[in-house]
Amino acid sequence: MSQNTSRRARRNFLKTASIGITGSLIAAGNTPTWGQDNSLKITKVEPILLTGIRGYGPWVFVRVETADGFVGWGEGTNFPGVRPIETAVKTLASVVIGQSAWNIEAIWNRMYRFMYYNGMGGIVLAAISGIDTALYDIVGKKLGVPIYKMLGGQVHEKLRTYANGWIENIPRTPEAFAAKTKELVARGYTGCKFDPFSNTPFNREVTQADLRFAVAQVKAIREAGGPDYDIAIDVHGRWNTKSTIEIIRALEPYRLFFYEEAVPPENIAAMVEVQRSVQTPLATGERIFGRHGFRELLEKQAVRVIQPDVARTGGITETKKIAAMADTYYIPVAPHNPNGPICTLASMHVCFTIPNFLILEFFERDEPVFQEIVIGGLKRDVGGVYPTTAPGMGINITDEFLRKYKFDEAKTDEMERRTFNTLK
Repeated sequence: MSQNTSRRARRNFLKTASIGITGSLIAAGNTPTWGQDNSLKITKVEPILLTGIRGYGPWVFVRVETADGFVGWGEGTNFPGVRPIETAVKTLASVVIGQSAWNIEAIWNRMYRFMYYNGMGGIVLAAISGIDTALYDIVGKKLGVPIYKMLGGQVHEKLRTYANGWIENIPRTPEAFAAKTKELVARGYTGCKFDPFSNTPFNREVTQADLRFAVAQVKAIREAGGPDYDIAIDVHGRWNTKSTIEIIRALEPYRLFFYEEAVPPENIAAMVEVQRSVQTPLATGERIFGRHGFRELLEKQAVRVIQPDVARTGGITETKKIAAMADTYYIPVAPHNPNGPICTLASMHVCFTIPNFLILEFFERDEPVFQEIVIGGLKRDVGGVYPTTAPGMGINITDEFLRKYKFDEAKTDEMERRTFNTLK
């Protein structure tokens, strides 16, 4: 047989085989529809404001509904002030409704470019975050799988957590902090975070009295928690470069796990100076938005830990990309997570899939809420949480739940003034 005859025979065989396979699919009712799937058409995008259990702090939930009857839940909480986020979600609805929830990446970019002239800051990215997360919930429910399986699958068996919010409603004394630390250790927590300062002068200069009090608090926690208990400090960007270096050096004998928002986030060069001047790992990210915001931070290696907030930085889509960027610099991810319960669960789904996960912020006072909404309950043991197994986010938000946490604007406004109006 000549070479040309052999080639013709091979082409004829492949053509016949292809026709046979296609015919079998059509006969079985499986007509190929690549690029033509019109299911999961979005018909409704609704922001829902709620008042949470921690000091009347707000939650911004987003409910997305499809023509097929699928409902997805997301969260875009940021504060102070949640009304602008509610408005931004309603504005974005005009470019989301009519799209297919399958096309999460396309919808993310459509939302981002639609709001471009508003600047890619907290309000816009929080609204995008809520919608984006709800889309993953919808697609997971459609496929019948948890979100983390859509993101590459499970890397970690469980996620280590640290306690935050634990100093609320107790005296701000070393003795009270030591007693509460022992209680947390008994409940399985292996680390905590807190702010040893309650306000800031206009000049961002720490006083010696405030510094001594901060040292006394950290010393008490270290002694109560033991040598393996991790202590993270969050100063909320209150101090100038000079003062924050002084604070860190005073606290370094107590082996800090990380020191969060050492200086305000606007000046990355100042953060670099602090990190080069101390041994303690710096962490930041709650007020940095999108992968573009994290780019310079990573390039200059200004911190040793990054803290993207899934409800503020662009949702699941963007958080996954930020984590991958950080991994190229060998920087771990410890998501910022002081918001509502959907943010915690969305963070969990992402964190189970990223190799450079470090630890997850967890408010121990929120534990009852998870038992209300997580299908089958949230599984925890010493030091960590396990993944949810129900499709999508793994939650069920009922009308009863929404009524129970109905938004109380007056109480939330009071909480925000009390919490964020810290200049003395």
